[in-house]
Amino acid sequence: MWEKIVAFFMSIIMGILSLFGLEHLVDGGIKKMENISYGTHERQVLDLYLPEDLSDVTGLVLCIHGGAWIGGDKSAYTDSAKDLCKNMNIATATVNYRYLSENVTMSDIIDDIDAAVAKIKEIGKENGTDINKMLLTGHSAGGHLSMLYAYSKADTAAVTPAAVANFSGPTDLNDKNYFVNNDLGTENVLMLVSFATGKKITLDNFEDSKADLDSASPLYYVNESTVPTIICHGMKDTTVPYSNAVALDEKLTEYGVTHDFISYPNSGHGLESDEEQARYAEELMVKYFNEYVLK
Repeated sequence: MWEKIVAFFMSIIMGILSLFGLEHLVDGGIKKMENISYGTHERQVLDLYLPEDLSDVTGLVLCIHGGAWIGGDKSAYTDSAKDLCKNMNIATATVNYRYLSENVTMSDIIDDIDAAVAKIKEIGKENGTDINKMLLTGHSAGGHLSMLYAYSKADTAAVTPAAVANFSGPTDLNDKNYFVNNDLGTENVLMLVSFATGKKITLDNFEDSKADLDSASPLYYVNESTVPTIICHGMKDTTVPYSNAVALDEKLTEYGVTHDFISYPNSGHGLESDEEQARYAEELMVKYFNEYVLK
């Protein structure tokens, strides 16, 4: 599964680079700052890559890994982050965070990302550049965290979230479709949402837990000021229901938020079977970065 996720993101990066005629990747020429601690926990580390020439570098692409909030690692995006930094002359970073558990809620993970972003801002200044805007992206749990952070921390983040590219990420933990033919299984879904909220959630009290589930759902932070968003979701996804993406599309439309919704009709959670849609997503990421991060 992880091999597929890594391959997926590498294909995205290769596609983006090809738009600039930069398919050939070059090693070196970047400042590599890896496993930088931003807290005391072993998972509170990040990798930051800066171009050698920082004179025009103010934008950041922040990659957040997936893994159902209980697995995964920033190393999945290491090569992608390096390649983007080198070939597009931008700052890139990928971050680890504490896994959900009985002692770590979704709010704690968002605090981790907030601390990581503040550390990135600090390191940028130490190296002579002011990183002031970013595009956040990730697959699955990484997409969810990208949205949740950008939507809830837009006014307080050390580096301003300017756009989000979400690939198969959960948007609404209240969606009962999580319990319909889900690969994770009902018990695992209930465990995850219980960890996320810090409350014991069961099928019996699921509807009564709406407010708690809202707090961990990007959908419920949408307003007129929400950042431009790319939504990519497979119509055959049996991990995160396609209805999550539809609901976010409707909410963003309701509030007049700039966004693009790309449905992958032949793909599941890995977005593996729709080349045309994948190519369009690559083009949109470049467009969003240029229009909302660099300007």
